[in-house]
Amino acid sequence: MVPKGARSLAAAALTIAALLPTPACADAQQSLQAVLNDADFVAIDQLAGVVVSLRYASSDNFLKRDLYGTFNRAFLHRVAADKLRQAGAGLAREKPGWKILVYDALRPRAVQRVLWDAVKGTPLQPYVANPANGSIHNFGLAVDVTLVDDAGREIDMGTPFDAFGALAQPALEERFLKEGKLTPAQLENRRLLRRIMTAAGFIQLPLEWWHYDALPQSEVRKQFKIVE
Repeated sequence: MVPKGARSLAAAALTIAALLPTPACADAQQSLQAVLNDADFVAIDQLAGVVVSLRYASSDNFLKRDLYGTFNRAFLHRVAADKLRQAGAGLAREKPGWKILVYDALRPRAVQRVLWDAVKGTPLQPYVANPANGSIHNFGLAVDVTLVDDAGREIDMGTPFDAFGALAQPALEERFLKEGKLTPAQLENRRLLRRIMTAAGFIQLPLEWWHYDALPQSEVRKQFKIVE
């Protein structure tokens, strides 16, 4: 049985998706060009131990729409890219052949505005940062990730990416393990990802097992620039 809260979130996502244009962000090409010309940002698709599947550059996301259009490559600020490189190396030592799969990296604030306008006033609003302050993704200093094994198969984390709700929250994992809603294997997979990422200097977002910030949010907003 699907929990009532999950049904309401799914219904909200479907309603929102019907209202979004495609592509959602007309400014994507300008954002991409700005990043390509900025030495502070690194394309991460060639990093050792990392593979990329940008979910917002496809329809495989909670809104079922391509939100990125021409902004279809994964970039991070060099500070975050270096930490992701370290995380990939750490994973290779612990699980030879496994890789970090990146769902989302740098997200232009123009896309953040589209997301915010779609979810504000709905049950999904708490899961999307207000673009007035910006998501840490908008600075290129946050990354959404999972793990794939040596055959390229995604590891079971108990929920999909963007499965907004309590089951995705790291702080509640022990409770859900006791209730049988997470298996020991799923919890160990999350712990492996967390161990690899935090050892490289990333910070786990409390609401989402897949989201990691490269630096504290207050530091990011004071010292780094948003990609518009």
